[in-house]
Amino acid sequence: MRRLESGPALARLEWILDGLDGTPGWGADAADAFAPEFAAVVTPERYVEVTRGRAAGYAPVVVVGLDVAETIARARIRRHDGTVDVVACVVEVTRPHRITSTWLAGLVPADLTPRLPDDFAGHDLPSAANARLVVFSGMPGSGKSTLADAAGAELGIPVFATDWLLGALTPFGGRHFDGAMEMAEELLTTLALRQLGAGQSVILDHPTERVAVRDRWRSLARRAGAQFRAVEVRCSDPEVHRGRLEGRDRGIPGWHDAGDWADVQRRLAGFPPWHGEAFVVDTARPHELCLAAVVRHITA
Repeated sequence: MRRLESGPALARLEWILDGLDGTPGWGADAADAFAPEFAAVVTPERYVEVTRGRAAGYAPVVVVGLDVAETIARARIRRHDGTVDVVACVVEVTRPHRITSTWLAGLVPADLTPRLPDDFAGHDLPSAANARLVVFSGMPGSGKSTLADAAGAELGIPVFATDWLLGALTPFGGRHFDGAMEMAEELLTTLALRQLGAGQSVILDHPTERVAVRDRWRSLARRAGAQFRAVEVRCSDPEVHRGRLEGRDRGIPGWHDAGDWADVQRRLAGFPPWHGEAFVVDTARPHELCLAAVVRHITA
């Protein structure tokens, strides 16, 4: 395993990773690696035995993430079956920086309740017969968020938007997360479930390019007995669309304003049709006309 920039916690973590890597002769120095309080709970011999046994599921170790401080270090490592686990260790503040605690657990703990389903047909939900789940779909710069916010204000329905959710994750490294859009979709699904569970309507502001996400939200509304409304927002004038995209100033904390026109064009070319289910609104028309038409669609 490639050596990383050293530090007391990281050095001990690398020692543990060597054991999971199946390094020959590993563990001979285990008696010197653990602080007395840890060795009183798990003997060094037992720890070495368990770690060697676990190596069958990890060797060669693949580290997919690393967090290091002075006295604690955590690595995310991939198992042979593709799942990711977290191995961590805490060390003494003073030399010789022996390990005071260490653990290996799944990235998603096994004792959690099940995640939300892809299809809510069999999910137990309270009735939300008087509520609506409204999806505003479309490309960045199309005017989607402007219309969603205006419709939400007029109808008194809360609006949950992808860019605001992802912006809130930026201080925690959200701009570098894999699958950021999938994370946003899961958050939006959870928020919609919570609203409908309380018998209240909800508006989701999301590009909604994936057909599977549309199906999932439709099944959520159906299971709750709520009305499902989709609004596909387009701008038929490319110059207007590009000008909005590159000149917008939304002030979303932790998120960017100007967008990438080339990326939007690529996504537009592959945007799956809603097959007549969505109300299509062209924001090249005056805003007041668009809003009135959208409100009529939602409340019909």
